[in-house]
Amino acid sequence: MSKRVKFGISAPVPGTSVQELIDFSIKAEKGGFDTLWFPDHVVFMAKKLTPEVWSVITAASTTTNSIHFGNVGDAHRIHPAIYAHRLATINHISQGRNFLCLGYGEKMNLDPYGIKWNKPLTRVVESVKVMRALWSGEPVNFEGEFYTLRDAELQILPDFKNGVPIYIAATGPKALRTAGEYGDGWLTNAMPSRLFKEKSLAVDEGALNRDKSLGPIEKTLFIFISIAEDQDKAYSTIEPVKHALVWPELLSQAGYDIEIDDEYKGLEYTKIMPNDSDMLRKFKEMGQKYYSREIVMDFIIAGSKQDVIKKMEDYVDVGVDHFFLRDFSPDKEKSFDIISKEILPYFRK
Repeated sequence: MSKRVKFGISAPVPGTSVQELIDFSIKAEKGGFDTLWFPDHVVFMAKKLTPEVWSVITAASTTTNSIHFGNVGDAHRIHPAIYAHRLATINHISQGRNFLCLGYGEKMNLDPYGIKWNKPLTRVVESVKVMRALWSGEPVNFEGEFYTLRDAELQILPDFKNGVPIYIAATGPKALRTAGEYGDGWLTNAMPSRLFKEKSLAVDEGALNRDKSLGPIEKTLFIFISIAEDQDKAYSTIEPVKHALVWPELLSQAGYDIEIDDEYKGLEYTKIMPNDSDMLRKFKEMGQKYYSREIVMDFIIAGSKQDVIKKMEDYVDVGVDHFFLRDFSPDKEKSFDIISKEILPYFRK
């Protein structure tokens, strides 16, 4: 490998206790992972234990030494000044090992609590500008559509060389250009390598306008993975959840000529409401009806160790700098060991 590829893994949420998440953080660090990502939800479709992620990250950072921690959240639930204050504090506790990822958000985490889900991209940009301004250490005056600051300041600042990196989650054209312009990193969701390459070009276009102090943007892929003796066994644990693994709006972009019936249109993961049983039923139906094994395998990484390495190499060839893995393997303990002891060393030779 001509470049060092970073590897991150998703925290096993929901359904894992706080102590178990802390223990998993230690395990991920010992396993050689660079990053541990926490999906930042109040609730999930699966109604299981869902701790607040920054509290867990803070606790986990005191029991680890090298792994970096971050979330995948939105710019709606927390005022950016409060976010900046919190992240600067965690930056001290973790000794510079925290990062932030902002995206569009999910309906399930906003609507039930009376939080408006509007103009998410504008909110992301304003939040990034406000946080970075406050981290400069100077009094901030800011006039935006959503946030107004007058002589605002923080009395604690990020204390380590890289500050608090901000990733921007994006898949649509405008959001991709925004990620390129404002993000320390870009995160996108599972898709074939050919489509990642195409979307990466839009990020590069946006990066032409980025502040030179940000340096080059890091391109991160959130991808589902399943490792077993062969592709059939690896796919066996993917099939039951495939409805949640493929974003329907990406199908045509990936070259699949599929016309989804009107009754299923708009059923995207970000819009699903866990208490709407009819919506959940249709969401699962849509996956069964339209997502063939061929399509699903095209959007994820699954198979033997050799299959996984080959597909990861394909992604690296089109510009992936950082893998953020969500493991659906039949035997997660075994797959963790394979990733840690065989796949990570392969890419770090």
